[in-house]
Amino acid sequence: MSATHDGLLRDAAAALAAAGIENVRLEARLLLAKAAGATTEELIAWGAEEVPVEVARRLTGYVARRVRREPMAYVLGEREFWGLPFRVSPAVLVPRPDSETLIEAALAILLDRHKPWRILDLGVGSGCLLLTLLTEYPAALGVGIDASSEALSVARANAAALGVGSRAELGPGDWRIAGWGRCLPAPFDLVVANPPYIRRDEIAGLMPEVARFEPRMALDGGADGLDAYRAIVAGVPHLVAPGGHVLVEIGEGQGPDISALFRSAGLPVEGHWKDLSGIERVLGATH
Repeated sequence: MSATHDGLLRDAAAALAAAGIENVRLEARLLLAKAAGATTEELIAWGAEEVPVEVARRLTGYVARRVRREPMAYVLGEREFWGLPFRVSPAVLVPRPDSETLIEAALAILLDRHKPWRILDLGVGSGCLLLTLLTEYPAALGVGIDASSEALSVARANAAALGVGSRAELGPGDWRIAGWGRCLPAPFDLVVANPPYIRRDEIAGLMPEVARFEPRMALDGGADGLDAYRAIVAGVPHLVAPGGHVLVEIGEGQGPDISALFRSAGLPVEGHWKDLSGIERVLGATH
């Protein structure tokens, strides 16, 4: 690679483009900024300056990972969600803008920002849903469970970094009610989840960044994509307070089937929320 910042950017962008990646100039700048320990704004002023060998070496490694189609968030080690920085690793699903729809739905339902709401996140992952809600509701208490101990470590680090660690209890558990722990402090005012909802036979056809690198357990929704929802519906009535709410992220076109599951459990559907692409992304039910 060339020895100046401008040269490194050109070479990195060319390598990314050859791998079929879009937005190569932006990604090249972000990777160089990480390698140099600088901001992208600082890079502009360094255009013709010589680059230390160690910076060039780090950039080469980052570009190689991205060329293999490892998600940009994993290479950078973080992803912004709801304007907040979240640490991420291959142990957790990369936070997506579509999931911010669930935060919008929660804010539309729990109108009192200062009430000590009790919130449960099933499959907490990086913590982007639960911890964002705790920043929006400064008196709320949150519980997050996940089957992955590595994911829980990421969520705990994010809780501490965001200053909500004292209000977030994070522990092991899975979608089945038997795995939700013997001592969950039910009932909750709000239960949220972004469960795996991809049909098993469709995973291989997803973008390489998703199919090859993101945790399978966070993607695989079973033969019809609804396995986790069935487990949630079976357990949620025991966890939600009377008058409480459930918000789940859903896949495109799954609304009718998931609505039917909730209704069959005596949980009336109270709302549907669309993402920025106009796709129904969040379904809400009440107890």
